[in-house]
Amino acid sequence: MQTSTDPRLQRVIDKQAAGDRLDAADGLAMLETHDVVGLGRLANADKERRTGPFVAFVLNRQVNPTNVCVLSCRFCDFATKVGDDNAYEMTLEKIRQRVSEPIREVHVVGGMHPDWRFERYVEVLEAIREANPTAQIKAYTAVEIDFFAHLEKISVDEVFERLEAAGMQAMPGGGAEVFSERVREIMYKEKMGHERWLEIHEIAHRRGLRTNATLLYGHVETYEERVNHLLMLREMQDRTGGFLSFIPLAFQPGYTNIVSRQASAIEDLRTIATSRLMLDNFPHIKAYWVMLGEETASMALQWGADDLDGTIGEELIAHAALASSPAGMTTHKLVKLIREAGRLPVQRDALYNVVGVYPAPGSDTHWAQRHGDGGVDPVPMRGLLAEAKALDVEGHGVKTWEMVTDAGREVRELAQKAATEIPAEAVWLTEELQQESAENVV
Repeated sequence: MQTSTDPRLQRVIDKQAAGDRLDAADGLAMLETHDVVGLGRLANADKERRTGPFVAFVLNRQVNPTNVCVLSCRFCDFATKVGDDNAYEMTLEKIRQRVSEPIREVHVVGGMHPDWRFERYVEVLEAIREANPTAQIKAYTAVEIDFFAHLEKISVDEVFERLEAAGMQAMPGGGAEVFSERVREIMYKEKMGHERWLEIHEIAHRRGLRTNATLLYGHVETYEERVNHLLMLREMQDRTGGFLSFIPLAFQPGYTNIVSRQASAIEDLRTIATSRLMLDNFPHIKAYWVMLGEETASMALQWGADDLDGTIGEELIAHAALASSPAGMTTHKLVKLIREAGRLPVQRDALYNVVGVYPAPGSDTHWAQRHGDGGVDPVPMRGLLAEAKALDVEGHGVKTWEMVTDAGREVRELAQKAATEIPAEAVWLTEELQQESAENVV
């Protein structure tokens, strides 16, 4: 059994081995431990038990219809007011153009415009569905849902009914920030509190809508508040089972002057690992590369995370706060980050159905991701692997969390083969649903 030089972490290890549920004291111990590597091993073992060596991502695009917002949250560098030089409003035609390429998911989130009626937000979803009927729409945070209900003077159920009719199929987890009234008063006192956030997600779950959950960390919150946030999410998941993924969001200081620097990579990894171990009823923990950065996100895949989000296209919210990551990511690059972490890439959709698996490199990962010196592939088949071709497994109907079960056996066996061992009758994803070529890597 694993051991640790940190007595408090050893208590966590012993409880995990006994199958006992972790409590608030355990959460604090993990966030404060000096044995970060030991914590990572513990979280990694839990991740392996749940999803094996696989890490998922999605071909997606993020759409932020406007940055004009009625709120003035202290931590937000994205939102602005009508008439400001940086204010924008996307036309429906621009939105159609943005989502017209072959993708699996469209993620919609933005400002709450003081002059837009609810119908405008409905039209955004209708425009997306018109432009790309097969892409799943994950739209509007609980904060936006609450805004729509007040705007129209209708119930949250009625808001969901109209959005679902327009194409909404899942709900993002943004707007949770930190479940603390103390932090809300300092950082976003105009925004609704955690009780309303949880209520709206519970209504969504009752309707059969799957949602995500988030935590914004690395600003004025305490470790105790982080742990309490996780416990409240875990308690709700016990009741509803409606959360698909938890996403720890590293605060981007930007121009806010709230903190002098972003949380360190060590802090990021502690938070990812603690989330995996505390949220024992969540299928997935996401390493959101936009806020973590590429390298830390890749490392997090050995600290309990099993999802890298997606290609995104052009992310605006975190980058308004000076996030140093790329605005978008190619599939080729995501596959590379996953493989360099020693993981096997899986392409999913918004609801975590497995749609593609990538044959394992037949030899060392470093060369499997590159064309070699001077662009010459030194070993046959490595060029194919560098292009990260995916096998089409959508017809198997396997969820990402089923990859380690009997239901996922055939898909799992395909995903673990080398490219040279793929059966001749195997079906590859069409070029449109593969990825950008190696020449377009960002």
